[in-house]
Amino acid sequence: MVTTADGTIERVNKAFSDITGYSAEEAIGNRPSLVQSSRHGQSFYAAMWQQLNETGSWSGKVWNRRKSGEVYLQWLTINTLKDEQGTVTHHVAIGRDLTNQRSVRDEPSLFTFKDPLTQLGNRQLFTSRLDQALAEAERNHIRIALMVVDIGRFRQINEQLGLAWGDDILRQQARILQAAVDEADTLVRLQGDMFAIIRHSRAQDAAMAHLADKLLGLMSQPIVLADNNVVSLQPSIGIAVYPRDSEDNAGLLQAAEHAHAMAKRAGRNRFQFVDLRQHDLHHRELNIEHSLHHILNHTDGEGLSLHYQPQVRPVDGKIMAMEALIRWQHPKLGFVSPAEFIPIAEQSGLSVCLDRWVIEQVCLQVAKWHQLPTLVPVVSVNLSAPQFSEPDFVEWLQACIKRCGITPECIKLEVTETTMMAHTDNCIAMLGQLRELGFKISLDDFGTGYSALAFLHQFPLDELKIDRTFMVEASQSRRAHLLLKTIVSLAQELSLNLVVEGVEQQEQLDSLADFGPLTVQGYFYYRPMPASEVVALLR
Repeated sequence: MVTTADGTIERVNKAFSDITGYSAEEAIGNRPSLVQSSRHGQSFYAAMWQQLNETGSWSGKVWNRRKSGEVYLQWLTINTLKDEQGTVTHHVAIGRDLTNQRSVRDEPSLFTFKDPLTQLGNRQLFTSRLDQALAEAERNHIRIALMVVDIGRFRQINEQLGLAWGDDILRQQARILQAAVDEADTLVRLQGDMFAIIRHSRAQDAAMAHLADKLLGLMSQPIVLADNNVVSLQPSIGIAVYPRDSEDNAGLLQAAEHAHAMAKRAGRNRFQFVDLRQHDLHHRELNIEHSLHHILNHTDGEGLSLHYQPQVRPVDGKIMAMEALIRWQHPKLGFVSPAEFIPIAEQSGLSVCLDRWVIEQVCLQVAKWHQLPTLVPVVSVNLSAPQFSEPDFVEWLQACIKRCGITPECIKLEVTETTMMAHTDNCIAMLGQLRELGFKISLDDFGTGYSALAFLHQFPLDELKIDRTFMVEASQSRRAHLLLKTIVSLAQELSLNLVVEGVEQQEQLDSLADFGPLTVQGYFYYRPMPASEVVALLR
């Protein structure tokens, strides 16, 4: 059968008519669904087209239907034809009727790609798909990942509960794996309790680490059997990546099995990369992510704390404001830098919770300071980009300051230039609303992203904050110094307060002497300090 790219039959041969009962006239202009049976679900055909689109070919056994209504088994190979520009023009399908082959009726065919116990693919399918995946990866210069998984304690389960229960647990674990992997992945049972997953795309280490961690969590859940026995498994996972760990199928499988053996030796219920450095890095990232999730949702921020760095008016040394900066003392990892855990919070969807924890702690602290017989400056907090996708943020913030007994004028909200430009409409609308309520708005890290001078007049701002890298460049380059002076003049023309970060030396401070009224933040005056030290400073 020859079809167009969109699946319209253009040509069939005599063998097609002999096998199906449809004449060429009946078939041409129709679609291949003409001969489909109802024995395969949509997922079967979706997987077929997925592989066909990715590799250009597909082979396997298919149950089709003759014109008479009889269902027959066919070995089918489909290949894609492309023109010189690489555009798909046709699909060519070659089929062989297997109905009368005794091997098909009486014993598993050499072409069978399905594991009879779990209904997943078997080792033959694995070998075929891995060959295709590596060929595709070599052509397109992409990464392929191979994951070897075992459920753990399988021998003990068979010995204690019997083979029937062991088979049932294998089927359950196969269903868990099948539900967890992507549709584009190849999942097979290699042997015994060993499974393999080929990831044909999105095979970056971080994505594989997340998948492995997810599978460990799902597979290690206690299983309640029909007789109320509870079985707990201890899965292990090894991960190898093409071309980093090997450039051929045998070597890649050997590397994944080696990583799997390392995971088992390390105590089970864990995953292991072949690359130990990457392995340690991603284990640390997952540890940080899990710990953040736990302390934000279950311990009210245990281990997290806030430091405050004053912003000073150089002419008289007066503290005009303070920036709240988060710190984390992890119980096992020790001090974890915000530069490390904040990006992980953003990637894992925890940044909104982290922002709100910081804001609430700041509001509570400001309320305590207001009980002192001294003037408390405004305190600034940083907002992450995902906060602007939260429709309840304005209402939440209003409720927070009301609950703490302070006013909006006590809080300054800092938004990075990159966030502002990437979410312009949402930012302008939300920040405009917050500014009308009395909150101060500061554009943070100016000079590191778009440096969108032309857009400054559109943003609802009270303050422009020059990033420390800009200050460093200005102290080393006359051109950068002139540009900084221009930005200062523009901010003053727009009636914006100006904060210059990263002032650490007298020379840097002196270079700002003729810039007019501004505020500086940096180690020259104060390092970030805990709230207890702020009290003494304010007094």
